Amino acid sequence: MHVHIIGICGTFMAGLGILAKEKGYKVTGSDARFLPPMSTQLKNQDIGLYQGFDVHPTLEEPDLWVIGNVATRGMPLVEQILAKNKNYTSGPDFLAKELIKDRCIIGIAGTHGKTTVASLITWFLESNGLNPGYLIGGMPLNFKASARLGSINSPFVVEADEYDTAFFDKRSKFLHFKARYVLLNNLEFDHADIFSDLTDIKRQFHHWIRTLSNETKIFSNRESKALNDVIKQGMWSKINYFNDLSELYFREVSNSKKNCFDIFKEKKKLGMVNSPLIGVHNMSNVTGAYYLANEFGIDIKKINQYLENFKGVKRRLEQKADLKGVKVFDDFAHHPTAVRETINAFKKNMLVQDHDVINKKLIVVFEPRSNSMKLGSMQKDLSLAFDGVDYLFVYSKGIEWDAEAILDNLKDRLTVSVSIEKISNQLYSMVDKGDSVIFMSNGSFDGLVDSFVARLANKS
Repeated sequence: MHVHIIGICGTFMAGLGILAKEKGYKVTGSDARFLPPMSTQLKNQDIGLYQGFDVHPTLEEPDLWVIGNVATRGMPLVEQILAKNKNYTSGPDFLAKELIKDRCIIGIAGTHGKTTVASLITWFLESNGLNPGYLIGGMPLNFKASARLGSINSPFVVEADEYDTAFFDKRSKFLHFKARYVLLNNLEFDHADIFSDLTDIKRQFHHWIRTLSNETKIFSNRESKALNDVIKQGMWSKINYFNDLSELYFREVSNSKKNCFDIFKEKKKLGMVNSPLIGVHNMSNVTGAYYLANEFGIDIKKINQYLENFKGVKRRLEQKADLKGVKVFDDFAHHPTAVRETINAFKKNMLVQDHDVINKKLIVVFEPRSNSMKLGSMQKDLSLAFDGVDYLFVYSKGIEWDAEAILDNLKDRLTVSVSIEKISNQLYSMVDKGDSVIFMSNGSFDGLVDSFVARLANKS
């Protein structure tokens, strides 16, 4: 059977293509742009790629069109599919009904941390010999690709995203997944292009958990008021809480040069965890991942053993270079909360690891590229997110609001520009030995990260 995936370079759809190929389907796909790392892994799988959303005369007629949410009415390819009554479906529906039907699904949901938590749980299961399947919306560095089927009798881990499914199915993606285990990590307003407010998003979460069976186990972050509101609306499933003093919670170990924290169950200390991931938000991520993984017989001792070899996720504070004494990081953070937590964690880690930081700068280069950021729906929160930086560059191309006015609290610590060249030049002239530079974007940054690293390597 031949499937053609429209929007195949999206993180979800690329993983879908890999799974379909592994399942034995003939797979081709089309997209506007082919950018690594997704394009690279698709080419490694020998998946045929077609540029753009026009009708491709050389494309063999597929048996099924799998349409991603990047596709809209008016695209020539979409209009032909509809006009000729072709067989089509959405990505989440294809995954649920054709690729992981009858699997034990572990769904990871929430505004922040889905990719990190999904990668952690997948790695814990893998290290425990379970050979899980997974579809992760990023590149987990412990694995060769962003998706695989794994053993048929093993769990399948999927990022359960609240974004809408397709132009013909406006439900959240996660409503397609009949999960056996669910981790609800947090919940804030996001995706301003499709949701009007937080209540609108809560409604989708409520719809999902009300469809899950009474055998499903849900692990929810008690610190999230929005998630608590969703839970109060009712469910049929079994509920467990983490970050709850009466159930499971963590407590940071003070005065430690490592990212150490204790985990408690009903006020009894289970053990100390030494994590390679910095920040209190990642302590929460690991705690939630442990709680769910414990359902598969993975205890604290094993968690510590497996964390020793956990490599993290590409573009989640990924160190790209250490050149001329300047460290360069690439990070996916784009929501104000994620930006703030990442910066605070990094600054704290700098201080813990090196007390002589007074003459060393933390410079952030930020691209507000997500639809919510472009629309300016989180301007007020964003103005406080960068308080901890020594200097901020904002690449303002394509945004509909005045970044200088919103971020005026930074005063002379701020440069806003629509020119990548200007930002690169000023950044290059500014950095000194001992400085750290974090590029923050959920997009390609027009190649700035790699070009800056190359330029830094040639600095005399």
